[in-house]
Amino acid sequence: MASGMTRRRRHRGYRLRGALRQLRSDVHERPHLRAFRDFHAGLAEQRDAVYMFFTGNLLHWLSRALAFVPPEVNLVLIGSELTPAERSWVARTGRPFHCMAERFDDNAVLDFIFKTARHNFAWLHIDCFVLEPRLFAEMMSFGPGVAINCIWTHPGPLETMHSAFVAINHDVLAAIRRSGVEVSPCTYHYEGAATGRTVTRRPLYSRVPTARHLELLRGLAASRAAPLLGATDLPAYPVGDCFEVLELYQLIADALGYGLHRVRRLRRDGTTAAEHYSDEIIHVNGVSTYKSFKHAAAGRSYIDNQEYQLLLQADYALMLAMGSDVPPQYRRLRSELEREVAELGVPAPRVAQNLSGFLTSRGVSLHNCARILAEA
Repeated sequence: MASGMTRRRRHRGYRLRGALRQLRSDVHERPHLRAFRDFHAGLAEQRDAVYMFFTGNLLHWLSRALAFVPPEVNLVLIGSELTPAERSWVARTGRPFHCMAERFDDNAVLDFIFKTARHNFAWLHIDCFVLEPRLFAEMMSFGPGVAINCIWTHPGPLETMHSAFVAINHDVLAAIRRSGVEVSPCTYHYEGAATGRTVTRRPLYSRVPTARHLELLRGLAASRAAPLLGATDLPAYPVGDCFEVLELYQLIADALGYGLHRVRRLRRDGTTAAEHYSDEIIHVNGVSTYKSFKHAAAGRSYIDNQEYQLLLQADYALMLAMGSDVPPQYRRLRSELEREVAELGVPAPRVAQNLSGFLTSRGVSLHNCARILAEA
């Protein structure tokens, strides 16, 4: 077993390596951040912006999510590595739109937003459908000392938000910076592994918690009777094998006296339990990654075979809902999805019935099922 001094020396090494990696990444991203800031400066309205980020081959999900965002909501679209036809399609939505030619992941885009925004803002996944429009105003209303408003939380001794729909109080963000604590919305990993980052054309790594972060986390863990990771004396990751997007930011804010407010008390615990769903809002989860889990055995992945089949059918249904005015690649994708659904032995007309049956069993009304599937 490593001594305490050896462990501390090792962690200092991880932090140094992580800082050097982050410096290289910052240098690479600098012109892209500058372009985003130029775009942001030109927005007609910067207050209460709701940012939606997406990459290629996902416009059918974006299309459905957009259907549930009222025109008065200050929605800002951010794309990455889209084809010219996809960019043209998004531009026709009429929403402010910035596209980065290079492939970026959600970590980098959130970091750009944190470095740029000067007002409260929200982050909304493209597979999150806000069926109750009043939620947008509720999410942008912050009580005293609230750092983040959220819909879903991960249960546990250090309860954390799920990022599908969250709103950030910029006054608290500014106060944290004034305190001298620098913390990013990005994923963090104690060894600075690639865990939590999406594969792109360049290596990406999670950030490494600083000594100050660890000091604050230990105090928070002690106050909540949260477990430590054995001999490493490090607070446990709240979910999975890293601090996921916005988790460390939330926990540091918590340790400094700023709270998390649950606008709705929905749960996210890696299952498809009814507590995840509501007739006001649903989050599908995994739409950009589910195909890599096609052959995952039960219990070996957060997406098992049953969830894979549901996600495949949802992918196909929303591709149909997108209509005929689509970029050429989406016609090919539709044919591929149609073939894969047929391989499941599910007749195409039964797909909507299967999805509605799943959602109604979890408390979603038939009316809202029809809205999601563009049948209402």
